[in-house]
Amino acid sequence: MNDWYTRQEVADILGISKATVYHYAKQKKIIKIEDPHRLIREVRYKREEVDTLAAERQRNQPMGLRPSELAKQLGVTTQRIYALIRETDLPVDELPVGDERTIYSIPDETAVWITQEIERTASVRGTRVEFYDAKFDIVLYQLFRTQQGQDMRVLRNDNQEWGFYSQSRTWIPFANGIHIYQYEAVYPIHRPNSRVKGYTDFSLPKDLQESFDFLDFVYQIWGIENIRIREHDTHIDLSIKSGEIELSIPVPEILTESIIKRFLVLGDVVIKEGEWTLISGYRRTTFDLPNNLLDKLQEIAKEKDLSMSEYVEEAVREKFEREEKME
Repeated sequence: MNDWYTRQEVADILGISKATVYHYAKQKKIIKIEDPHRLIREVRYKREEVDTLAAERQRNQPMGLRPSELAKQLGVTTQRIYALIRETDLPVDELPVGDERTIYSIPDETAVWITQEIERTASVRGTRVEFYDAKFDIVLYQLFRTQQGQDMRVLRNDNQEWGFYSQSRTWIPFANGIHIYQYEAVYPIHRPNSRVKGYTDFSLPKDLQESFDFLDFVYQIWGIENIRIREHDTHIDLSIKSGEIELSIPVPEILTESIIKRFLVLGDVVIKEGEWTLISGYRRTTFDLPNNLLDKLQEIAKEKDLSMSEYVEEAVREKFEREEKME
């Protein structure tokens, strides 16, 4: 075993940049092996000092989650986690890494508060990151088919990884399903983005096959560009942009008008041959606010990953709920 590391190896071991390795050597945190005659092409550093520094870092490493890890678990942006960190006085550990960055670690107590706050202020309608993966271009419960004709639906496991469950309940990562087992998508999931005229809201029970047939139909007619989805333990919240739409495929026979109306929770659906009209359960309104208050509302809504309308709606709902409890 060599008694030295290259600059790249030091950077990898300590989790720092090669520029920081240079600064560490100048600060005598690690020892550079002198080569006055330049006989060795790569700069080398003494293994013992690097290993000692790495062990010290490991001992001081906070045990909590990184903001990016918590964001992935909760299905929100990392910026949303940082915004909530700024809102709380609960502890967040900071560990300097090199001269140019800091690693943040979220202890369990703070992670619980952040999780509860996100759940409390969650949008009524899901954000796209909750149901769509841009890397693989797939959507939750999208239908795929094996070469043997077996239907498989896209799912996410407890680690927020995308894939499939086999009939034996074995987890198959999405990439394996495509490249090894050659699963193929049954239909496309993209349509032109429509102008928002409100949303029509549905609730799809997971114990009904018709719910997934309806999702298949919705993905093909509206595409992911015109819907929102939020998954729950027993049902799926589905919101579709309101307005008229011509049907590019026939409505499956199993999706009777009574089934569609059963799924409907807010708004209305007018069903005609070859055309549906979705009517929003909301009514557009306007009101005047002082500029400073409007700016503050926009800032808070952005931090919470909500639109202005969604944030105002939730704030008003919460106020009414508090007043009802006080009565």
